[in-house]
Amino acid sequence: MDRFLPKLKEINKSFGQVRQYASERFGTAEDITDLPQEYKELEWRIDALHSVHTNLLRVTRAHTNPSYDYPGQIQESMVELSRSVEAQIKNVIQNPAEREAETREAQRSPINHKTLPHALARAAAQGSEALGTEEPLGASLLKFAAVQERLGDYRVKMDNEIVQKFVQPFNTTLNTNIQFAMKARKNVQSTRLTLDAARATYKSVRPERSEAARLEVEQAEDKFVAAVEEATTLMKSVLETPEPLRNLSDLVSAQLAFYKEAYEMFAELAPEIDEMQVTQEALYRNSRND
Repeated sequence: MDRFLPKLKEINKSFGQVRQYASERFGTAEDITDLPQEYKELEWRIDALHSVHTNLLRVTRAHTNPSYDYPGQIQESMVELSRSVEAQIKNVIQNPAEREAETREAQRSPINHKTLPHALARAAAQGSEALGTEEPLGASLLKFAAVQERLGDYRVKMDNEIVQKFVQPFNTTLNTNIQFAMKARKNVQSTRLTLDAARATYKSVRPERSEAARLEVEQAEDKFVAAVEEATTLMKSVLETPEPLRNLSDLVSAQLAFYKEAYEMFAELAPEIDEMQVTQEALYRNSRND
């Protein structure tokens, strides 16, 4: 029988918590232990910090998906998939020398990034090739393609930096420090229910059980106080750490570098395209007047 005592005590404790929680929900509980105001304020701030991390991560996780600004890549992927199947069939009928030559060529080929700038670069380059660079539009498309290719490369670099310096550390903070604080808060709630249940039992216990019930209240009080102290320490530590602000600074820096490069590239490209457009328009008008 003795070996079952610890389990029985645990069951009685859980039952007491459930009964206390139910009485509080139904408004029949007589006394509910109040938490310190400082502790309540810490809870509110932790909830706000948890919300900040959750909401920002929900958005910034887009940077882990290279095609977040170009849904059309799905159709391109289907075309590439069909081509890859054809390539596998072709690979079967090729001799070893032909397969080795194609492998070397594939290794030299650039990565087919699934970003909007890279897609624009590919489309513009194909248009330039079709028209020829002797045509003003063909020449302009080639310049545009080169800029978009560079822009896409910078965007991939920005995405990688944001993932490494913001998404990953923010996610780590959410799933470690903040979760530890949230777990400690749950422990406070659990020990508080146990304490109030013990107090309620003490009030209605038979005289012969009075001393044992009093000891249970004292033990519950000690555990409750310790739980509040632990949760308070953890919540303060989470709220005081400069890590989230450092992560935000890194996010801004990555975006700044990208948009700075984008501005400089387009500031150089725009006058060249405008000049070609003005020249072609003048030639067009002259030809119409002749």
